[in-house]
Amino acid sequence: MALYLALAVYGDLDALRSVLGAFPWRILPLVLGLTLVNYAGRLLKWILYLRWLDAGVGARDAARIFGLGMTMVLTPGKAGELLKSWMVKRLSGTPISRTAPAVVAERLTDGLAMLILSVLGLLAFDLPELRTTALVVLALMLAGIVAVWIQPLADWGLGLAERLPVVGPRAHLLHELYRSSYVLLRPPALLTAVGIGLVSWTCEGLAYYLVLTGVGAEAGLATAGKAIFIFSISTIVGAVVATPGGLGGTEGGLVSLGMRLLGLAKPSATAAALLARLATLWFGVALGLVCMSLWPELLAGAED
Repeated sequence: MALYLALAVYGDLDALRSVLGAFPWRILPLVLGLTLVNYAGRLLKWILYLRWLDAGVGARDAARIFGLGMTMVLTPGKAGELLKSWMVKRLSGTPISRTAPAVVAERLTDGLAMLILSVLGLLAFDLPELRTTALVVLALMLAGIVAVWIQPLADWGLGLAERLPVVGPRAHLLHELYRSSYVLLRPPALLTAVGIGLVSWTCEGLAYYLVLTGVGAEAGLATAGKAIFIFSISTIVGAVVATPGGLGGTEGGLVSLGMRLLGLAKPSATAAALLARLATLWFGVALGLVCMSLWPELLAGAED
Protein backbone atom coordinates (compact mmCIF):
# COMPACT_ATOMS: atom_id res chain seq x y z
CA MET A 1 0.00 0.00 0.00
CA ALA A 2 2.94 2.31 0.64
CA LEU A 3 3.80 2.04 -3.06
CA TYR A 4 0.37 3.25 -4.12
CA LEU A 5 0.43 6.06 -1.59
CA ALA A 6 3.80 7.13 -3.00
CA LEU A 7 2.37 6.96 -6.53
CA ALA A 8 -0.60 9.07 -5.48
CA VAL A 9 1.70 11.69 -3.97
CA TYR A 10 3.88 11.59 -7.09
CA GLY A 11 0.83 12.13 -9.29
CA ASP A 12 -0.35 15.12 -7.21
CA LEU A 13 -3.17 14.05 -4.91
CA ASP A 14 -5.58 16.84 -5.83
CA ALA A 15 -5.02 16.47 -9.58
CA LEU A 16 -5.21 12.68 -9.28
CA ARG A 17 -8.52 12.96 -7.44
CA SER A 18 -9.82 15.18 -10.23
CA VAL A 19 -8.80 12.68 -12.94
CA LEU A 20 -10.38 9.76 -11.09
CA GLY A 21 -13.53 11.79 -10.48
CA ALA A 22 -13.90 12.41 -14.21
CA PHE A 23 -13.18 8.77 -15.16
CA PRO A 24 -16.12 7.13 -17.02
CA TRP A 25 -16.67 4.23 -14.63
CA ARG A 26 -19.27 2.76 -16.99
CA ILE A 27 -16.38 1.30 -19.03
CA LEU A 28 -15.04 -0.64 -16.03
CA PRO A 29 -17.12 -3.79 -16.77
CA LEU A 30 -15.62 -3.91 -20.27
CA VAL A 31 -12.12 -3.45 -18.83
CA LEU A 32 -12.72 -6.31 -16.39
CA GLY A 33 -14.22 -8.40 -19.19
CA LEU A 34 -11.02 -8.10 -21.23
CA THR A 35 -9.04 -9.07 -18.14
CA LEU A 36 -11.25 -12.14 -17.76
CA VAL A 37 -10.41 -13.14 -21.34
CA ASN A 38 -6.75 -13.02 -20.32
CA TYR A 39 -7.46 -15.26 -17.33
CA ALA A 40 -9.52 -17.64 -19.50
CA GLY A 41 -6.60 -18.01 -21.91
CA ARG A 42 -4.17 -18.69 -19.10
CA LEU A 43 -6.60 -21.22 -17.60
CA LEU A 44 -6.86 -23.00 -20.96
CA LYS A 45 -3.08 -23.23 -21.09
CA TRP A 46 -2.96 -24.67 -17.55
CA ILE A 47 -5.59 -27.30 -18.41
CA LEU A 48 -3.67 -28.27 -21.56
CA TYR A 49 -0.41 -28.53 -19.65
CA LEU A 50 -1.91 -30.87 -17.04
CA ARG A 51 -3.46 -32.98 -19.81
CA TRP A 52 -0.17 -33.22 -21.71
CA LEU A 53 1.59 -34.28 -18.50
CA ASP A 54 -1.04 -36.92 -17.63
CA ALA A 55 -1.48 -35.27 -14.25
CA GLY A 56 -4.73 -37.08 -13.52
CA VAL A 57 -6.71 -33.88 -12.89
CA GLY A 58 -9.84 -33.01 -14.87
CA ALA A 59 -10.71 -29.59 -16.24
CA ARG A 60 -12.97 -28.72 -13.28
CA ASP A 61 -10.33 -29.41 -10.65
CA ALA A 62 -7.66 -27.79 -12.82
CA ALA A 63 -9.83 -24.65 -12.94
CA ARG A 64 -10.31 -24.65 -9.17
CA ILE A 65 -6.57 -25.03 -8.62
CA PHE A 66 -5.87 -22.26 -11.09
CA GLY A 67 -8.31 -19.98 -9.28
CA LEU A 68 -6.72 -20.52 -5.88
CA GLY A 69 -3.30 -20.06 -7.45
CA MET A 70 -4.19 -16.51 -8.45
CA THR A 71 -3.63 -15.40 -4.86
CA MET A 72 0.00 -16.47 -5.24
CA VAL A 73 0.84 -13.77 -7.80
CA LEU A 74 1.77 -11.56 -4.85
CA THR A 75 4.74 -13.76 -3.95
CA PRO A 76 8.18 -12.64 -5.21
CA GLY A 77 8.58 -13.73 -8.81
CA LYS A 78 5.21 -15.50 -8.45
CA ALA A 79 7.16 -18.41 -6.95
CA GLY A 80 4.19 -19.17 -4.71
CA GLU A 81 2.32 -20.43 -7.77
CA LEU A 82 4.18 -23.71 -7.24
CA LEU A 83 1.43 -24.27 -4.69
CA LYS A 84 -0.66 -25.31 -7.70
CA SER A 85 1.58 -28.34 -8.17
CA TRP A 86 1.15 -29.20 -4.50
CA MET A 87 -2.65 -29.07 -4.89
CA VAL A 88 -2.44 -31.31 -7.96
CA LYS A 89 -0.46 -33.82 -5.91
CA ARG A 90 -2.98 -33.70 -3.07
CA LEU A 91 -5.85 -34.38 -5.48
CA SER A 92 -4.32 -36.96 -7.82
CA GLY A 93 -1.06 -38.12 -6.26
CA THR A 94 0.93 -36.84 -9.24
CA PRO A 95 4.45 -35.89 -8.07
CA ILE A 96 5.21 -32.20 -7.77
CA SER A 97 8.31 -32.78 -9.87
CA ARG A 98 6.10 -33.73 -12.82
CA THR A 99 3.83 -30.67 -12.76
CA ALA A 100 6.16 -27.95 -11.43
CA PRO A 101 7.51 -27.39 -14.98
CA ALA A 102 3.95 -26.47 -16.00
CA VAL A 103 4.07 -23.49 -13.64
CA VAL A 104 7.44 -22.43 -15.06
CA ALA A 105 6.25 -22.97 -18.64
CA GLU A 106 3.23 -20.75 -17.96
CA ARG A 107 5.48 -17.87 -16.99
CA LEU A 108 7.95 -18.59 -19.79
CA THR A 109 5.35 -18.62 -22.57
CA ASP A 110 3.61 -15.56 -21.12
CA GLY A 111 6.96 -13.78 -21.21
CA LEU A 112 7.60 -14.82 -24.81
CA ALA A 113 4.14 -13.61 -25.83
CA MET A 114 4.70 -10.23 -24.18
CA LEU A 115 8.12 -9.89 -25.78
CA ILE A 116 6.56 -10.52 -29.19
CA LEU A 117 3.91 -7.89 -28.45
CA SER A 118 6.71 -5.49 -27.46
CA VAL A 119 8.89 -5.96 -30.55
CA LEU A 120 7.41 -3.23 -32.75
CA GLY A 121 7.47 -0.72 -29.93
CA LEU A 122 11.07 -1.50 -29.07
CA LEU A 123 12.02 -0.98 -32.72
CA ALA A 124 9.91 2.14 -33.21
CA PHE A 125 10.77 4.08 -30.05
CA ASP A 126 14.11 5.23 -28.68
CA LEU A 127 14.13 3.15 -25.50
CA PRO A 128 17.65 1.67 -25.31
CA GLU A 129 17.38 0.65 -21.65
CA LEU A 130 14.18 -1.32 -22.24
CA ARG A 131 15.58 -2.80 -25.45
CA THR A 132 18.56 -4.12 -23.49
CA THR A 133 16.31 -5.57 -20.77
CA ALA A 134 14.12 -7.28 -23.36
CA LEU A 135 17.12 -8.75 -25.19
CA VAL A 136 18.60 -10.14 -21.97
CA VAL A 137 15.27 -11.69 -20.96
CA LEU A 138 14.77 -13.14 -24.45
CA ALA A 139 18.30 -14.57 -24.51
CA LEU A 140 17.81 -16.28 -21.15
CA MET A 141 14.45 -17.70 -22.20
CA LEU A 142 15.74 -19.03 -25.51
CA ALA A 143 18.83 -20.48 -23.84
CA GLY A 144 16.62 -22.40 -21.42
CA ILE A 145 14.36 -23.67 -24.19
CA VAL A 146 17.25 -24.76 -26.41
CA ALA A 147 18.91 -26.50 -23.46
CA VAL A 148 15.74 -28.54 -22.97
CA TRP A 149 15.49 -29.34 -26.69
CA ILE A 150 19.07 -30.69 -26.89
CA GLN A 151 18.62 -33.99 -25.09
CA PRO A 152 22.31 -35.01 -25.12
CA LEU A 153 23.16 -31.72 -23.41
CA ALA A 154 20.40 -32.29 -20.85
CA ASP A 155 21.57 -35.87 -20.25
CA TRP A 156 25.11 -34.61 -19.71
CA GLY A 157 23.91 -32.02 -17.19
CA LEU A 158 21.76 -34.56 -15.37
CA GLY A 159 24.71 -36.94 -15.27
CA LEU A 160 26.86 -34.29 -13.62
CA ALA A 161 24.12 -33.57 -11.09
CA GLU A 162 23.89 -37.26 -10.19
CA ARG A 163 27.52 -37.19 -9.06
CA LEU A 164 26.93 -34.39 -6.57
CA PRO A 165 26.60 -35.66 -2.98
CA VAL A 166 23.55 -33.55 -2.15
CA VAL A 167 21.76 -33.87 -5.49
CA GLY A 168 22.60 -37.49 -6.32
CA PRO A 169 20.01 -39.17 -4.07
CA ARG A 170 17.34 -36.92 -5.58
CA ALA A 171 18.44 -37.26 -9.20
CA HIS A 172 15.20 -39.02 -10.11
CA LEU A 173 13.36 -35.77 -9.35
CA LEU A 174 15.57 -33.90 -11.80
CA HIS A 175 14.87 -36.50 -14.49
CA GLU A 176 11.12 -36.09 -13.88
CA LEU A 177 11.45 -32.31 -14.09
CA TYR A 178 13.33 -32.61 -17.36
CA ARG A 179 10.86 -35.05 -18.93
CA SER A 180 7.96 -32.73 -18.16
CA SER A 181 9.87 -29.69 -19.39
CA TYR A 182 10.63 -31.46 -22.66
CA VAL A 183 6.95 -32.34 -23.18
CA LEU A 184 5.81 -28.76 -22.56
CA LEU A 185 8.52 -27.01 -24.56
CA ARG A 186 8.41 -29.11 -27.73
CA PRO A 187 7.74 -26.81 -30.71
CA PRO A 188 4.04 -27.74 -31.18
CA ALA A 189 3.26 -27.28 -27.48
CA LEU A 190 5.38 -24.14 -27.27
CA LEU A 191 3.72 -22.54 -30.30
CA THR A 192 0.26 -23.39 -28.96
CA ALA A 193 1.01 -21.87 -25.56
CA VAL A 194 2.62 -18.73 -26.98
CA GLY A 195 -0.33 -18.33 -29.37
CA ILE A 196 -2.74 -18.47 -26.45
CA GLY A 197 -0.51 -15.98 -24.64
CA LEU A 198 -0.60 -13.55 -27.55
CA VAL A 199 -4.39 -13.45 -27.46
CA SER A 200 -4.49 -13.27 -23.66
CA TRP A 201 -2.02 -10.43 -23.26
CA THR A 202 -3.40 -8.50 -26.22
CA CYS A 203 -6.72 -8.43 -24.36
CA GLU A 204 -5.03 -7.21 -21.19
CA GLY A 205 -3.26 -4.52 -23.22
CA LEU A 206 -6.61 -3.47 -24.67
CA ALA A 207 -8.00 -3.25 -21.14
CA TYR A 208 -5.22 -0.77 -20.39
CA TYR A 209 -6.09 1.08 -23.61
CA LEU A 210 -9.67 1.56 -22.44
CA VAL A 211 -8.39 2.90 -19.13
CA LEU A 212 -6.12 5.31 -21.02
CA THR A 213 -9.02 6.67 -23.06
CA GLY A 214 -10.88 7.17 -19.81
CA VAL A 215 -8.15 9.44 -18.44
CA GLY A 216 -7.89 11.55 -21.58
CA ALA A 217 -5.71 9.66 -24.07
CA GLU A 218 -6.78 9.96 -27.70
CA ALA A 219 -8.76 6.95 -28.90
CA GLY A 220 -7.51 5.16 -32.01
CA LEU A 221 -5.40 2.31 -33.36
CA ALA A 222 -2.12 4.13 -32.69
CA THR A 223 -2.97 4.58 -29.02
CA ALA A 224 -4.20 0.97 -28.77
CA GLY A 225 -0.91 -0.28 -30.23
CA LYS A 226 1.10 1.85 -27.83
CA ALA A 227 -1.05 0.68 -24.92
CA ILE A 228 -0.39 -2.99 -25.72
CA PHE A 229 3.33 -2.25 -25.99
CA ILE A 230 3.46 -0.22 -22.77
CA PHE A 231 1.52 -2.80 -20.77
CA SER A 232 3.56 -5.73 -22.11
CA ILE A 233 7.01 -4.22 -21.59
CA SER A 234 6.05 -2.82 -18.18
CA THR A 235 4.88 -6.28 -17.09
CA ILE A 236 8.21 -7.72 -18.24
CA VAL A 237 10.06 -5.08 -16.22
CA GLY A 238 7.94 -6.00 -13.20
CA ALA A 239 8.88 -9.66 -13.66
CA VAL A 240 12.58 -8.78 -13.86
CA VAL A 241 12.32 -6.75 -10.66
CA ALA A 242 10.79 -9.92 -9.09
CA THR A 243 8.88 -8.06 -6.40
CA PRO A 244 5.50 -9.50 -5.30
CA GLY A 245 3.18 -9.13 -8.30
CA GLY A 246 5.80 -7.01 -10.07
CA LEU A 247 4.89 -4.17 -7.71
CA GLY A 248 6.86 -1.03 -8.38
CA GLY A 249 8.46 -2.09 -11.64
CA THR A 250 5.21 -2.48 -13.55
CA GLU A 251 3.60 0.66 -12.15
CA GLY A 252 6.74 2.69 -12.79
CA GLY A 253 6.82 1.54 -16.41
CA LEU A 254 3.16 2.33 -16.96
CA VAL A 255 3.53 5.86 -15.57
CA SER A 256 6.81 6.79 -17.27
CA LEU A 257 5.91 5.32 -20.68
CA GLY A 258 2.40 6.73 -20.52
CA MET A 259 3.91 10.19 -20.13
CA ARG A 260 6.71 9.62 -22.63
CA LEU A 261 4.89 7.88 -25.48
CA LEU A 262 1.34 9.13 -25.07
CA GLY A 263 2.03 12.64 -23.82
CA LEU A 264 -0.11 12.16 -20.72
CA ALA A 265 0.18 14.56 -17.83
CA LYS A 266 1.63 13.04 -14.67
CA PRO A 267 -1.75 12.78 -12.84
CA SER A 268 -3.40 11.11 -15.84
CA ALA A 269 -0.56 8.62 -16.34
CA THR A 270 -0.57 7.81 -12.62
CA ALA A 271 -4.35 7.36 -12.56
CA ALA A 272 -4.17 5.05 -15.59
CA ALA A 273 -1.49 2.93 -13.91
CA LEU A 274 -3.46 2.64 -10.67
CA LEU A 275 -6.70 1.78 -12.45
CA ALA A 276 -5.01 -0.72 -14.77
CA ARG A 277 -3.42 -2.55 -11.86
CA LEU A 278 -6.72 -2.51 -9.97
CA ALA A 279 -8.44 -4.12 -12.97
CA THR A 280 -5.70 -6.69 -13.61
CA LEU A 281 -3.47 -7.64 -10.67
CA TRP A 282 -5.87 -6.86 -7.83
CA PHE A 283 -8.93 -8.13 -9.69
CA GLY A 284 -7.10 -11.43 -10.09
CA VAL A 285 -6.17 -11.54 -6.40
CA ALA A 286 -9.81 -10.87 -5.50
CA LEU A 287 -10.95 -13.74 -7.73
CA GLY A 288 -8.34 -15.95 -6.09
CA LEU A 289 -9.66 -15.08 -2.63
CA VAL A 290 -13.20 -15.91 -3.76
CA CYS A 291 -11.95 -19.28 -5.01
CA MET A 292 -10.16 -19.84 -1.72
CA SER A 293 -13.37 -19.19 0.21
CA LEU A 294 -15.32 -21.55 -2.06
CA TRP A 295 -12.85 -24.44 -2.06
CA PRO A 296 -10.65 -24.23 1.06
CA GLU A 297 -10.46 -28.02 1.08
CA LEU A 298 -8.04 -27.87 -1.86
CA LEU A 299 -5.42 -26.36 0.41
CA ALA A 300 -6.04 -29.09 2.96
CA GLY A 301 -5.90 -31.81 0.30
CA ALA A 302 -9.50 -32.93 0.81
CA GLU A 303 -11.70 -33.70 -2.16
CA ASP A 304 -15.42 -33.13 -2.57
